[in-house]
Amino acid sequence: MALRMGSLPEELLSIFADRTEISSHTVRVIREVMARDGLETVRERIRQHVTVGIQLPAKAVLALVKGRMSEARKVAASAGREQDRPIPRSQDLPMALFDRYHRGIVDGEWTSYSACSRALRISRRNIGDAVAIGQLPPGVRSLFWESQLTFAVGRKLLAVERRVGARELDARANKIRYIADKYTAGQVLRELNGENVPPGPFSRLRIKKGRGAGRLIIECDHPDFLLRYRREMEIALNKVVSKIAVAQEREKHSTLFQLVEPSQRPRSGG
Repeated sequence: MALRMGSLPEELLSIFADRTEISSHTVRVIREVMARDGLETVRERIRQHVTVGIQLPAKAVLALVKGRMSEARKVAASAGREQDRPIPRSQDLPMALFDRYHRGIVDGEWTSYSACSRALRISRRNIGDAVAIGQLPPGVRSLFWESQLTFAVGRKLLAVERRVGARELDARANKIRYIADKYTAGQVLRELNGENVPPGPFSRLRIKKGRGAGRLIIECDHPDFLLRYRREMEIALNKVVSKIAVAQEREKHSTLFQLVEPSQRPRSGG
């Protein structure tokens, strides 16, 4: 069971109120949903619960993962919890305003940015930017905790999207997905902007001989970052191997020359 649980994202495991409730059936269903709908879709569904640290019974988590929000609320409520209430979020954050704007559209409270601005007493610019930030690719937004995705960060993301396009921005996000949790919001922004971000002081590199012939082990505290430069590493190591081969060949010829008897050595002209 430990191995099967290890295949699930840690943020998903964190919302289980009791991990002993996680059965092989639970793991199988979650993995099937992730394979069908995509990991980022599942992360979007559980994001609010992860952000505020809410935990749910296993049945409610399964409903949440499947996208059955009302069922998840009912299960949580029947278990003596109050997860059916909307999760409070700061209106200073763009995603909160994005959700509020669309809820107002659905409820008929307003039909434009201007009407929403008057009703909520929030600048029209902030509302427009919040909607634009909320429409960024989910894979890009998921690189940030909700508290990190402020208007300042969101506007910088929008600037990058205007410059490189949504598809390229999403592709860059996919490349750094597995190391983004080690980065600050500023470092993630620099990566998405195409700037080189060093792995930082948390990385340590060590090369040692492995067991058996032909094995060399490269250890790094930040392997995902290192893997991105695998091709460059291969080229550099090939150059080193070539130098070793040339040096060995020279040493071989030198040894053979020394073993030849003086009388057998070719005489110089004269």
